[in-house]
Amino acid sequence: MIPKNIEKQIATILLQQGPQTGKQLMSELGEINPISLWKACYQSELFRVINFARYYLRYDVTREDMIRLSPSVLRDFLSFTLIYIAGQRSDATDMAAVLANKHRLISLKKLKFARNTLLSLSPDILESIHYKTCCFIAGDISYFLAHEEPRIHEPTGAKLYGSDIDIIVVHENDMDPDLIRRAEEEVLAYKHRCIKDPIIGQEIDFIFKPVQKMLGQYAYADIHQKIACKILYESFFLYGRLDLYEKLTTDLEFSGTVKKIEGDFTTALAGRKATIKKILALGQDDLDKMDKNTQSLFFFSQERLEFQ
Repeated sequence: MIPKNIEKQIATILLQQGPQTGKQLMSELGEINPISLWKACYQSELFRVINFARYYLRYDVTREDMIRLSPSVLRDFLSFTLIYIAGQRSDATDMAAVLANKHRLISLKKLKFARNTLLSLSPDILESIHYKTCCFIAGDISYFLAHEEPRIHEPTGAKLYGSDIDIIVVHENDMDPDLIRRAEEEVLAYKHRCIKDPIIGQEIDFIFKPVQKMLGQYAYADIHQKIACKILYESFFLYGRLDLYEKLTTDLEFSGTVKKIEGDFTTALAGRKATIKKILALGQDDLDKMDKNTQSLFFFSQERLEFQ
């Protein structure tokens, strides 16, 4: 049962201010259990919702099956969902388009930043990168879901804007190890400058690995191999040899790994649906008693595995 006071407060805000994201409602209502607000918006006959997110697979070691979808149910509600009432459908549709385009522009901005990271390398290194590697990017950027929510970089205390920028460089097996080492050192130095610069406030994560290792990860046997394959599956090409990138993505499909990734997505989607159904059935007194698996799908997950 939806608490009448919450329903009334939400209705008043929507009547006065028009369609709102979950985050905007949270801000207006102040101290409120986010699950209670989410339930009220989805269960009340007074409200309508429109969603403009795309879902993608994530690996999370806090879960028994290690898979879930991103954005989480709560992130999806706060950032990618508009709540409105009858008569506001047109406004909500327009706002959803504007917000979706905002996230697209942020994603393209981060994509450009990633490419500029590579272009900042010394000329001789960049020449080898151009002819000996393929570079790609993945994560929320590749789904046009990047955001600029401020967060703190724990090791330094610096303020960052939005999620990490993950860059993967796959190089030919015979590439000069000394050149790879120099490239890694330069990207690392660039990363530190970007973290410390209060205007930039971006964090770059990166890895250099040989083609041989990438192909071996198609086995999709352990969680690190799964993460590596998923990153390639969802990636955007950044720089280097397009022919090498296309060969890797083609081999990923021919190896049967793409079907495994899509199978995991289907499993994670079913788990998300079951979790939503379970939470909607909970009474107000039971909202704080969710099991860990349910919580890991609803709330933001802080668990992150480094890609290899």
